[in-house]
Amino acid sequence: MPDSKQSIILGGLVSGLLSTSYLGFINWVCCMGVIAGAIVAVWHYTDTNELTIPTGQGAKMGVFAALIGLLVATVLNFILMKAGINHETAFSEFIINKFGDQMPPEQLEAIEEAMTKEKTILDYVKAIGMGAVAFSAFGAMAGAIAAKMFKKGGDEPTSNDSINDL
Repeated sequence: MPDSKQSIILGGLVSGLLSTSYLGFINWVCCMGVIAGAIVAVWHYTDTNELTIPTGQGAKMGVFAALIGLLVATVLNFILMKAGINHETAFSEFIINKFGDQMPPEQLEAIEEAMTKEKTILDYVKAIGMGAVAFSAFGAMAGAIAAKMFKKGGDEPTSNDSINDL
């Protein structure tokens, strides 16, 4: 089996860019940025090499693309936050402006407190950990589905040897 690193990196970059700053809001819709990155990784690999891959290999490629995407998004979001662009604050302000009159006062206070609270390193580590779990799950699912969608070279291989080629 041909090397899949280039396809995984491409999918990771797509996932990471779609998960960065204001584009990251796309992930509020069933992690669509992560799903798109995993699909791009599998599509690129199967299309470039004109082959069909097992669903397990597609899932594995999706997980790796999602984790690379998480790394890219984390680094880019950190850089943007240092530059004064904080998408979390913008999202909270949007929620308050759009739905604030329908919320109980306690909920509004909790949102405003979360906006002003200084985040610790532990808060970021927790967020990255939860992101890794969510990104991996959605990446695996999307990669497996993409492996079924993008068949190129005949029937799906039955051997598990191709899974170990990642």
